[in-house]
Amino acid sequence: MQTGLFDRTVWAVMALLVVATALVIGRGDRVGVRVVALSPEAGSSGISPQTHLRIRFDQPLIAESLDPAALRLEPPAPGELRAEGSSVVFVPHSALAPDTTYRVHLETGLRSRQGRSLLTPLSWEFRTGHTSVLFSAVDERGREQLWLAPITLAPDRVELEPPRRLGEAPFGVWDFAVDPGSGQIVYSMLHEDGTSDLWTLNAGASAPSLLLACPSAACSSVAFSPDSRLLAYSQRNDTGMGVAVVSPPRLRLMDLATGETSALFSDSQQLGFDPRWSADGQWLSYLSPNLIGVGVYHLESGAQRFYATSTGEAAVWHPRQNRLVLSRMEQRGALYEVHLYLVDPADETPEGERGTLLSLHDVPVEDNSPAWSPDGEWLAFRRKEMAGPRESLGKQLWVMRSDGSAARPLTIAPAFDHGPPAWSPDGRYLLYHKFPLRGPDVTIAVWVLEVATGREWEIARPGQRPQWVP
Repeated sequence: MQTGLFDRTVWAVMALLVVATALVIGRGDRVGVRVVALSPEAGSSGISPQTHLRIRFDQPLIAESLDPAALRLEPPAPGELRAEGSSVVFVPHSALAPDTTYRVHLETGLRSRQGRSLLTPLSWEFRTGHTSVLFSAVDERGREQLWLAPITLAPDRVELEPPRRLGEAPFGVWDFAVDPGSGQIVYSMLHEDGTSDLWTLNAGASAPSLLLACPSAACSSVAFSPDSRLLAYSQRNDTGMGVAVVSPPRLRLMDLATGETSALFSDSQQLGFDPRWSADGQWLSYLSPNLIGVGVYHLESGAQRFYATSTGEAAVWHPRQNRLVLSRMEQRGALYEVHLYLVDPADETPEGERGTLLSLHDVPVEDNSPAWSPDGEWLAFRRKEMAGPRESLGKQLWVMRSDGSAARPLTIAPAFDHGPPAWSPDGRYLLYHKFPLRGPDVTIAVWVLEVATGREWEIARPGQRPQWVP
C-alpha cells in the first residue's frame, strides 16, 4: 500500500513537470535577460557630449538578434548600434548636443545565447554637460589624486566650474587615460606593496569602480582602441626580487565587453609599455625597454617594425592615417639635439625606417611631446631653443604644419617650463601644465591656451598631467 502511494506521488510530480514544461514552451521565456548596468546611468547629468551608450546584460547576447533600429534617442541622434559580448553599444555619428536631456528607448527582440529575450522595452534619461578637464594633484601626503573640472569653451571666454575629486586613492594614482570616444576614464591605483589595479569612471557614474584586479602585479599605461572595444595596458608581475613597479613590463589586451584579457605577443619574453593605437585600430606602437626604441605591431598579421630612439618618449599616431611621429636624440657637433620624425610603418625601406625630419630650425633645439590636431593638419609640441634670442631653460609650446612647415611659438615665457600639450576636441585650444623655474611660488598648475590668439587661462593650481574629457 505504501509503495503504491509512493508510485502515484512520483507519477503526479512527473505529470506536473510535463505540464509546467509545456506551459513554458507554449508561453515562451518569461524570465528574460536582466540589465546589469547602464552607461550613462539613469538620471545622471553632466555627461560628455562625446559619450557612447552602453547597456550591459547578465548574459552573452546573440549579435544577429539585435535590430539596428531597436535603439533610438529623443531628441534624435543617428549612430551605430552593435552587440558586444553581454553589452549593447550605441555610438553616435557626431557629438550629442550639450546641456540637453536625452531619453533612450531600446525595443524588445534582443536574445541571449541562453535562449532568453528582452521582454519589455527599456527606457531611461540622462543629461549632457560640457567638456571637462581631468588632471592630477598631489595631496597633503604627497600622493597623486585625480580631479575633474567642467569647462565651457565659449568663443570669447573660458568658464570653469569647481573641480571635484574622483574618489580616494590611499596610496595614489600611477597614471590615467581618457577614451576620446566615450569619455570613460581608466586609471592605475597603487597599493602599499607596489602593485596596482585598474579602476574606471564611466560616463555619468557617481563613483569609480574596479575594472581589472591585478594581484601580485602592477597594471598601468592604458590606451583605448579607436572603437572603444579594447584596452591595451602594461603589466609588471611581482617577481619576488622587488616591488612590481620595477619589474619588466609586458603588454596585454582587455576586451571591455567581456572583461577577458590576453597577452599581446606570443613571445612571453617580449617587453613593452606605453601602448598607442593607430587610427584604424590595426597597429599598436609601444616603448621597447630591451631594444631601446619604439616598436610597432600589427594585430592581424603579426608584422613588426622597430625605430631606434633613446628619448624614452612614446610615438603618437596621426588621427586619420597610419603614420606616427617620434622623437630622436642626435649629436650635432658638441650638442645633443632632439628632433621629431614622421614615419610610416608600411615603408620598410631604410629611408622609411629613418623617417622624415620635421624639426627644421636654424638653431639647436630639443623638440618633444608632439600632439596631432584633431584634423591632422597641425602638430603642437614642446621646444627648447639652446641658442639664439629665445634660448631658455624651460620648454615652450610651439605649433607647426604636419610637414614641419610654418613653425611658430605659442608661448615665450623663459621662466616657465610647459608640459605636454593636448588639443581640445574642436582644435581651438591646447591643454598643458606650466611649472615655474624660479621662486618664490613654484607650484605646478594646469592651463589652457587659445591657439589662434595665444590667450591663456589658469584651470587649476596645483595640477599636472591634464587631459580632455570630451
